[in-house]
Amino acid sequence: MHDILIIGAGPAGLAVAARLREPTPSAVFTDAEHNRYQWIQKHSGRMNLRPRRHGAQRSKCSSVNNRKNGNRNDDTTSSLDIQVLDSSGPGWLHSWKANFAALGISHLRSPMFFHPCPRDRDGLLAFAQENGRCGECVEIENCVGKSMSKHRRKKKVAQGLEIGTVRGNKGAALEIDERDRKDYFTPSAEVFGDYCSDVVGRYGLEDLVEEAQVASIDFGSDYDLRHEDEAKRLFKVTTTDGIIRFAKVVVLAIGAGGKPNMPRELSAAEKEGACHSTQLPKQVFLAPRMMQKILRRAPTAVMIVGGGLTAAQIANQCIENGVSHVFMVLRSALKLKPFDIDLDWMGKFQNVQKAAFWSADSDEERLEMLLTARNGGSIPPRYFKKLQAHVANRSLSIHIHTTILNQTWDNRRKSWSIETDPPIVDLPREIDYIYYATGVRPDADCLPFLSPLREKFPIEVKGGLPCLTQDLAWAKDVPLFVAGRLAGLRIGPDCGNLEGARAGAERISWAVEDVLEGWRPHGGEDADDEYHRLCQRVGSVNMYESLDGFE
Repeated sequence: MHDILIIGAGPAGLAVAARLREPTPSAVFTDAEHNRYQWIQKHSGRMNLRPRRHGAQRSKCSSVNNRKNGNRNDDTTSSLDIQVLDSSGPGWLHSWKANFAALGISHLRSPMFFHPCPRDRDGLLAFAQENGRCGECVEIENCVGKSMSKHRRKKKVAQGLEIGTVRGNKGAALEIDERDRKDYFTPSAEVFGDYCSDVVGRYGLEDLVEEAQVASIDFGSDYDLRHEDEAKRLFKVTTTDGIIRFAKVVVLAIGAGGKPNMPRELSAAEKEGACHSTQLPKQVFLAPRMMQKILRRAPTAVMIVGGGLTAAQIANQCIENGVSHVFMVLRSALKLKPFDIDLDWMGKFQNVQKAAFWSADSDEERLEMLLTARNGGSIPPRYFKKLQAHVANRSLSIHIHTTILNQTWDNRRKSWSIETDPPIVDLPREIDYIYYATGVRPDADCLPFLSPLREKFPIEVKGGLPCLTQDLAWAKDVPLFVAGRLAGLRIGPDCGNLEGARAGAERISWAVEDVLEGWRPHGGEDADDEYHRLCQRVGSVNMYESLDGFE
C-alpha cells in the first residue's frame, strides 16, 4: 500500500512529487511573502505567538520539539511512500523528451520562472548561471518594455485612450517591466531537462517511476482498512498487466486526458498517409516512401492542418528534412503570441485577471474566461520568423481561413487528392502526407479508467473539464487530485503550462497533508502547533506581536 500514487511522470507529475518532498516551499511566493516566511522560520524556535482571536499565550515552538512530537517536518516529507506510473516509458519526462525529439524542438516556449521546482522561483535561472549555460537561453521578444504605473493606466482608460501596445499590435499591451527582463528568456531543451534531472536528484525521486498503463481506478468500502477503530477507504488501482496497487491518495497528472481533435476518423489504409501530431513520437517523422522520394530528388508535398506552435514546428521539421513544399491550412487567422496565454495573465497585473477568474459566479463563466484567454493555437514570434524565411524560399505556403472540403486517399499511388475552400491555386494533384496539428481537447468523460469513480461519485463536467473542489480533489471525500489541463476550472488558463503545474502542486500538497494526517496516530499535534502551522501556511503571523516575551 502506497501513501501517494501519481499517474503521469510528466512536468505536472514531477511538480507534485517534488512539492510533496519539499518542507519549505517558496517558488509560489512573492518577494514580500518569501521574506515573511523566512522570518517566521528563523524565529520559530525562540518566539511566543499569541493568537489574536482568543488571546491565549502560546508555548514556544521549535523544530526540535516538532520532531519529538512527531509533527510534519523534513523527515516526514522524505518518508512518504510515493509511487509513479507512466505508460509512455520508464523515468521522468519520458513522453516530454520524446515529443521534443520528434519535432526537433530546441527551446521551450515558457520563460525562465516556469519550472516544476517548488523551492525557488528563480531556480532555473540560477541553475543556468551556476553552470555557465546562460548562452543556451534565448530572449523572448516583444514581452519586456517600459510599463506604466497603475495611476497612469487608470487615467488613460478613463480618458478612453489606447494603452501602449507591442510595436503597434492592438490588444498586446506591454505589462512586463524592464527590471524583469532576465526572467523573459526561454531555456534550451537540454538546460531544462538537466534542471529537471537536478530536481529529481535533489528530492530523491530517481526510482519512483514505473512503466505501466492504468486500466481502472476504484475507491470505496470494498477496500476499507481499519485504522485506530476507524474505517479508512483506499484506492484500488489496476494496471493493464493485471497488477493491483492500493493507495491512500491518487494524483492524476496526465495532461489534457482527451482524444486528439480529428476532422474525421481515418481508415486503416488512410493511416498510411496521415497522422495526428500526438503520434509522431511513436513513429518515424517522415514515412519511408517519402524519404525514398527525397533521396531520388523527386518533388514531395505535405499538408499540415492547424495553425498553432506544433503546426509551425512540423512545417519547419519537414522542410529541414528535404520536403519540397509544405501547405499549412488553418480555419482562422494566424495568431502571434509569445506564450499560450495572454501577457496580462503573466505580468504585474496578473492578479487582476486571476481574481476575476477565481471569483466568477459559475464554472460556465470560468470556462468562457479560460477559452478566451487561451484563444486557440498561436505561434511565438521566434518561430514565425522561421516560417517567413520558408515562405520567402517558396518551400512553405500558409493559407488562412481555409478548410478541407474533400480528401481521397489513393492506395495504389500512396497519395492524397485534396479539395479546399477556397481553392488553393498551386496545390498539386498529389499530396504525399497530411499532419493534423489540431491539438487535444480535454475530456474527463472519455477516460475509461475513471469509469468506476464516475459511477460511484459522479461530478459535473463542463467543456470536458471536471468541476473539482478548490483543493483540486474529485470530490470532498474522494482524495483523487487532478493536476494539469484537467484542473483548468480551478487553476485558470495557465493550467496546461509549467506555471499551472507548479500552482496545482502547491494546492494538492496541502490537501494531501490533511488527508494523510487522518492516517497518523492521534494526539501528535496540539492546538498550538496546529495554529503555528497554519500561520506559516498563510503568512498571518504579526511579526511585532510575536516578539512579546522575547528576550
